[in-house]
Amino acid sequence: MTEIGWASVRNGTPVALRIKTYFWGDVIVLRCVGRLVAGKETTAFRQGVENLLSERRRVVINLTDVDHIDSTGLAALVHLLTQKSDPESGARLVSSRMRLTELLRRTKLDTVIMVYASEEEAVASFPKQ
Repeated sequence: MTEIGWASVRNGTPVALRIKTYFWGDVIVLRCVGRLVAGKETTAFRQGVENLLSERRRVVINLTDVDHIDSTGLAALVHLLTQKSDPESGARLVSSRMRLTELLRRTKLDTVIMVYASEEEAVASFPKQ
């Protein structure tokens, strides 16, 4: 794995969302820490992932260390994870938190969004090149 580093997006005084970015082979992994909530952090997160996907990149979004997602954060995830894309690229979601799994089940989004238990499993889900 090649680490790119941490990025923080400020919304007021505290940092609401930090993102550690690194490569796992040809896959870009975004390990998010904090809160995915309405505001600049969710906008910047969504735009950043959209840019990667527009370049036909493979992206894994790890939300295991995200402790809160509001409706705006959930909408951003749905948008990013349900875009029609080349089968060789796209985004995958990782979380071991039952709270996210339960949220997707209650909103019936578990029928369109698959949550992988580990980064390794998500990376392996991309077709071999």
